[in-house]
Amino acid sequence: MSQHSLLDKARAILSQPKHDAELAFIPGGLTPPNAAPSASPPAPEGIQIEPAAPNAKGVYWEMGDGRILGPAVPEFFLRDGEEYWISVTFEGHIRFIRDDRLRSRKAFLEQREVKEVELIRSF
Repeated sequence: MSQHSLLDKARAILSQPKHDAELAFIPGGLTPPNAAPSASPPAPEGIQIEPAAPNAKGVYWEMGDGRILGPAVPEFFLRDGEEYWISVTFEGHIRFIRDDRLRSRKAFLEQREVKEVELIRSF
């Protein structure tokens, strides 16, 4: 299964409304909250998706432009072969964070503020 289809499946899973008290997410579909959970969620071969612990601490990560964002509480952990991903909702958007992008709270607090500067043109 390609990484693109994995992300599509995870987005579909994570786009389920959290505020709907009548339904609870169980991989493979929506079922009433009093239904017995399945032993193992169905996942494509080589891909593992697990819900994060309800008491998981917030995570911080580095963006491509060098900014460190967070904290965001993990919702799901995904493993595709040797790659590990954390799914979070941050500022209303679902984000998938690869494990090598994770950073510490200390790095988040000590980062320099990004300032836009105007290009100085030569004479």
